[in-house]
Amino acid sequence: MAAWVTPLLGGVGVVIAAAAGPLVTGTIQNRRDARLIADLERNWELLGKLQAEQPDHWTHEIAQLDALIRTQIAAVASRQTRYVAHRRSWSSLGAVCMIVVFAVPLLWLLALLNAWWAWTLFAGLLLVAVILCGIGLYQTFNPPEDPAPESDSGGSQQ
Repeated sequence: MAAWVTPLLGGVGVVIAAAAGPLVTGTIQNRRDARLIADLERNWELLGKLQAEQPDHWTHEIAQLDALIRTQIAAVASRQTRYVAHRRSWSSLGAVCMIVVFAVPLLWLLALLNAWWAWTLFAGLLLVAVILCGIGLYQTFNPPEDPAPESDSGGSQQ
């Protein structure tokens, strides 16, 4: 029974790691952005209240709150700019799928052999597959920047 379940669990683990990693990261980032915007709104309201009441009495606090709000606005603008310019490299995700498609049957066959050398190869292949899937997922959601276009100075060389 163990010879049948082990490769299945290895393949399922690779697929779960490939799918769940970006999902968890995205959820955490969305909560962070929402919290920053909510804090900015509360600070903006507080600044308005302090300025409406005796502004002479709250001069130091108004200046501190104003500096904090400017920092928060800069952070929100930076995140929104990064969000607008954010790209995905779906070809890297396709490469991850290809790795999984080739690795799972090989892992299955190695586990069915049930020999010490097969388990050694199984562990090595599983490690390589997990590392390659991790690199592929990273490249999918954090693609490298496009190279800057080369300037054509004077004419084309062929």
